[in-house]
Amino acid sequence: MLRALLLAATATPAAAQDVSTRLYASRDSDSFHEWVASVGYTGAQGFGLKAGGMRYSAPAWAADGGLLAATYRSHGADRQVDASLGVARVGGQDHAVAALDVLQKVAPDTTLGFSGERDYVNSVRGIDQGLTFNSLALVADHAFNERFNVGMAGGVALFSNDNRRPFLRTRWNASLDADWGLNAYLKTRSYRNTSPNRPEYYSPERLNEVSLGLSSRFVAAERFVVSAHVDGGSQHTDAASQPIWSYSIGLGSMRNSRWRWSLALQASNAASLLSGSSAYRYTSLLGQLSMPL
Repeated sequence: MLRALLLAATATPAAAQDVSTRLYASRDSDSFHEWVASVGYTGAQGFGLKAGGMRYSAPAWAADGGLLAATYRSHGADRQVDASLGVARVGGQDHAVAALDVLQKVAPDTTLGFSGERDYVNSVRGIDQGLTFNSLALVADHAFNERFNVGMAGGVALFSNDNRRPFLRTRWNASLDADWGLNAYLKTRSYRNTSPNRPEYYSPERLNEVSLGLSSRFVAAERFVVSAHVDGGSQHTDAASQPIWSYSIGLGSMRNSRWRWSLALQASNAASLLSGSSAYRYTSLLGQLSMPL
């Protein structure tokens, strides 16, 4: 959510009419696999449709699903709106799913917004039990000068198994080199669960994270954009403390390209890098393509 807010400040206006495809795949060290593929159409007025399929699998378990949703997109100079409303059928159960992200520039250096989401819990027990959540957050980004800005997102997630999760995320970003899009940042994440240690998903009583990192985004060979980040820090819960890390690398089309595409690989952990086979790791691959009509 916060990453979307920070990237929105540099986004270019969306094509008035296009067809897009998206493929997402992930796996973790618990052998939980996720595949999601979708295709969407956006009309000249911003309204559109999206349909897709998904598959989740783990040892001796699997669940398939499908999605159909109405969408809306409007990206202007001072306001950006992305919304969707539809139905997902996963593991034989139907769920209403929705998302709304609104960003409004209220001053030359300040953007405020709102983010809401309703979705299902994509874990083995979450899918089997038909768990859902509703998430609401206020977001803000302020540039104190040309080289330093701060973004925040704070709100609450309400799970259908009677758990509430208030959360706060921040990112403190300093520009080091504009030509290479090089930035140093500090990011934090904090939340607590009112009904902790649920077996359906990771839910410690409280969690606090802080990480330092570097990110870069630059044009290579005047043909495509390269983006990457790497960070490391520490995670503290009521039960333990451990180092954390994440990295990503991505390629994408130039901003003035008629056909927009991107491919990104990301990995992270929630345990020590030196803990061997017991360390949790999560790796994902995302590909997107947008074709104007």
